[in-house]
Amino acid sequence: MLRVYLGDFKRFIPLLFSLTSRDFKLKYRRSILGVLWSILNPLLIMIVMTSVFTLLLRVQPTGMPFAVYYITGSTLYNFFTEATSGSMSSILGNSSLIKKVYIPKYMFPLEKCMFAFINMLFSMIAVVLVFGFYIITDPQEVSLHWTIFLIFIPMIFTFLFSVGVSLILSALTVFFRDMLHLWGVIITIWLYMTPIIYPVEILQNSGLTWIVKLNPLYYFIDSFRQLMILGTIPSLTNFLVSFLSCLVLLIVGGLIFRKAQDRFIMHI
Repeated sequence: MLRVYLGDFKRFIPLLFSLTSRDFKLKYRRSILGVLWSILNPLLIMIVMTSVFTLLLRVQPTGMPFAVYYITGSTLYNFFTEATSGSMSSILGNSSLIKKVYIPKYMFPLEKCMFAFINMLFSMIAVVLVFGFYIITDPQEVSLHWTIFLIFIPMIFTFLFSVGVSLILSALTVFFRDMLHLWGVIITIWLYMTPIIYPVEILQNSGLTWIVKLNPLYYFIDSFRQLMILGTIPSLTNFLVSFLSCLVLLIVGGLIFRKAQDRFIMHI
């Protein structure tokens, strides 16, 4: 069975790249800044957030500047948001194609995740620029470590987790269109459950740290920061939670999508 699925996937890889290329061209068509906006946007938001949280609210993460702390967390989280939000309507948006020819339907949410991943790679240029700025101006706070070459691991974990969530959302949206609106609320709540704009240490006195640690994105982002900024290897617990979160979501998402896909044609 697995060999059949892998063979089917291999046959449609050119289509996957074609769909990704189409989305890329559509997003930046008639845009003056084009791809440059994927670099400028996180930088501008980082400047605003840093000004508000350091100057007004006096938030200061342990062992790193707030700007570096924020942009490393927001880059992964924004990828997750873009991938899952885009995937929700991926089946509905390609209904005319699905009705005409046979295409494995999981290709459509997977393509949205790939497109979001490419955008994240462009956003990583902004992360590198901020990181480099602090290496030059504040070498005591931020320095270059060999562990930076391992940052692809939490990035891949985030991608796989997003694919699992996207499979579930894309299937549910076909039957329940309200998911398009509900997910916006959920993703906002999820943002505040993830230590992006605040350090997790401030929750220790309130006893709410355990809630944050139920969030798989916390482990992906924490690993990313440890490898890139602190120069430390994440714990085995961190790695296992990240791996199991991805595995469970991929299996559950795949089973839900597979069970629902035969009824898509009646609802799109």
